[in-house]
Amino acid sequence: MPRSLFPSPTDLDPRAAFVAAALALACVGCSGDDSCGPGSAPAAGITLTVVGETITYGAFTASVNNDCTITGSGVISVSVHGTQAGGSQALTLCLPRPDLLDVEPVPLVPSRVPPLTDDRAMLIDTSAALATGCSVQKDSTMAPSGTARFLGYCDGGEHPGGYAVELAGTVPLVRTCGANMDNVTGTLAGTVAVTLP
Repeated sequence: MPRSLFPSPTDLDPRAAFVAAALALACVGCSGDDSCGPGSAPAAGITLTVVGETITYGAFTASVNNDCTITGSGVISVSVHGTQAGGSQALTLCLPRPDLLDVEPVPLVPSRVPPLTDDRAMLIDTSAALATGCSVQKDSTMAPSGTARFLGYCDGGEHPGGYAVELAGTVPLVRTCGANMDNVTGTLAGTVAVTLP
């Protein structure tokens, strides 16, 4: 019988076998590091366009805050929080099942208690200070529309390099100008880097 072209474990030099085993152990749990992380996503890249003005949000971080955990899932929810560039107003998402996210877009859903079992990206807060002196705040009585995508997302969002979030959709807002209030719609767009603490 002809000899196999592939060496059997007994044919390997003991030192080569040791190195191969060490490499295999080192790669346990590897997540394809070349595709993990935020890539070229900017630190400030999510925009909210409302009544002709565009606001930018950045400095996004993700943390395990247990803010929208689905009871009985065995998974603690993650909050993703950014702030208005040059200000302190916020844009916040809560991810009830961070372990189930991948590159496929998921619907943006309203903040609700308790979350539904298929909720993946809850829009918790969208607020902004406008150049006119007015402010806007997410209308909690109405639902957003659109999607969130999680790019370079590895290890259930726990990869130390972080990841990127891409938003596309609209959010109902309440605009406040002094004593006057009215309803407006904001458009969310863009991609931003998310870092882990």
